[in-house]
Amino acid sequence: MKAESTTGDETAKTQKQVVIYLLADDHIEVEVQPLTMGDLCEIVGTDRKVADFVKQMPVAGLQPQETGRSVISVLMLVEAITVQVRKQFAGIQCQCVLLGAEQLIVEWGGKKTAPWWVTILKTVCVSLIILTGSAFTIMTYDQDVDVAGVFGRIYQLFVGHVPTQPGILEAAYAFGVAAGILLFFNPFVSAVKRKAPSPVEIEMEKYESDIRDTIVKIDNRLNKR
Repeated sequence: MKAESTTGDETAKTQKQVVIYLLADDHIEVEVQPLTMGDLCEIVGTDRKVADFVKQMPVAGLQPQETGRSVISVLMLVEAITVQVRKQFAGIQCQCVLLGAEQLIVEWGGKKTAPWWVTILKTVCVSLIILTGSAFTIMTYDQDVDVAGVFGRIYQLFVGHVPTQPGILEAAYAFGVAAGILLFFNPFVSAVKRKAPSPVEIEMEKYESDIRDTIVKIDNRLNKR
């Protein structure tokens, strides 16, 4: 028993320890098939030869579903990497360290660029909808709080009479609302130069994060059935 234990310890000592780091995003878009590990994760390792081998490893059995996407558990990738490295490199013990997401959403087909006129048409339609909705919301708010009555009382207090035509208060109020909206959403500064993300970008990121979480939960629920 002692001799066997000594032999096992010597074997463990002779094996080279290689650490593979996997940095995976939770949502990726791919166009190529079959996929490799390098298509799904950013891979680095303490041994460059082993890391390059892992990058070129094919991901077997991955097919797009009816929705055009697939959900992959990174633990399955870790298991496949460990087995293949053990087969390919004698005397090497591989340890995988996961730095990113634990489950990946793979979107097949990549981004499809629409014709320029479709993009312009969508922009015009969305702008009209937002403009109409915003104008209706502001008018409803003004009606609820009686902004006209407030301005009338201010005119009566400082001028002594209420003008029949819109005056400086109405002009300043209209300019202030427009300037406040533009400064708040800040559409004139590019995302690269902007120090902080805009409120719209923050809400869109939250929305996309909720979509990814829901897709993963639905896939997990279906796999348990």
